[in-house]
Amino acid sequence: MAKKGNIKEVFPGGNTYKGFHSFYDYIIPTEEAKRIFCIKGGPGVGKSSFMKAVAKEFVELGYDVELHHCSSDNNSLDGVVIKQARVALLDGTAPHVVDPKNPGAVDEILNFGDFWNVEGFDVERDTIINFNKEVKGLFNSAYHYLVSAKEMQDDIETAAEEAVDRTRFNKLLLKLKAELTDKLEITEKVGKDRHLFDSAITPDGLMDYIDTLIKDSYKCYYFEGLYTKGISEILNVLAKEYLLKGYAVELYHQPLNPERIQTVLVEELGLAFTVNSKMKNKAYKIVDLDEVIIHEKLEGNVELISKDQEMKSLLLEEAYKRVYIAKKKHDDMEKSYVPNMNFAAVTELRKKIIDRIKKYL
Repeated sequence: MAKKGNIKEVFPGGNTYKGFHSFYDYIIPTEEAKRIFCIKGGPGVGKSSFMKAVAKEFVELGYDVELHHCSSDNNSLDGVVIKQARVALLDGTAPHVVDPKNPGAVDEILNFGDFWNVEGFDVERDTIINFNKEVKGLFNSAYHYLVSAKEMQDDIETAAEEAVDRTRFNKLLLKLKAELTDKLEITEKVGKDRHLFDSAITPDGLMDYIDTLIKDSYKCYYFEGLYTKGISEILNVLAKEYLLKGYAVELYHQPLNPERIQTVLVEELGLAFTVNSKMKNKAYKIVDLDEVIIHEKLEGNVELISKDQEMKSLLLEEAYKRVYIAKKKHDDMEKSYVPNMNFAAVTELRKKIIDRIKKYL
């Protein structure tokens, strides 16, 4: 029996203070892909189940697979990549609309609308329209809370930045560069960056699958401290250094503020840099950014920072609740689609697609 393939789990899009933020273009580079299947269809028509079944098939055969989770329903998938085949399946429906960029040559549409009973939707029309309005309204409301939470985070970052000893910060950064990148040989390749989320704001709260990203064999640097803006700055500098020297770098963005970086992976070198506290006990080295803060300068703002942190937590909790309610409304909307689907036809299509993907291996 073949050894099972590795599974890597990420989020290609996220609910952020900017609204829904997509890194779909980084799921698989078009120029490297042999095939990209864009799945179209409404909620409850089996898109996620289809992708999960395809993924399972190839994992069982010993191939490595990426599962790209949906931030609006972390138990569903927005995409699957079968790495050795260089094939991806993507959910191409709103809010992450994906259309073929190279139709026929690379991309093609799998239209699940071909498998539904159109006449059956006549009585469901108004129900579906109303549910869509409610779901959209709930997400917009959640985003308002995320904007406010980001303001609290900005306030904390400002207070921390005002207390930073920039000389100490620069020395810390230069020390890390000297240790990690300065003596690293330049490759004959062009570095490639890939942007995704390693955690997301979901109906179940803040979720991540960091254990599938940072393997036990990796040398992991764990960053902690109040100065999160500074951590993102360091991670950006290190990522650019690796890119300049020709390495592929994965940059994972903060779920609340996608302008911030919170995890960097250099798979070829077995290196990981992260702020995820789950990695603290596994870390090769802990980098504490509080060491660059002049605590006397921070003392006057400690109470204000504590209040900001409290408010940020409350605002995030309310955002989680509204995303959760939106998900429940979406589940209710699925009930209008399920009875009108020919799932046997979907199963037959899945078998054909699996056979086609095997030809790319």
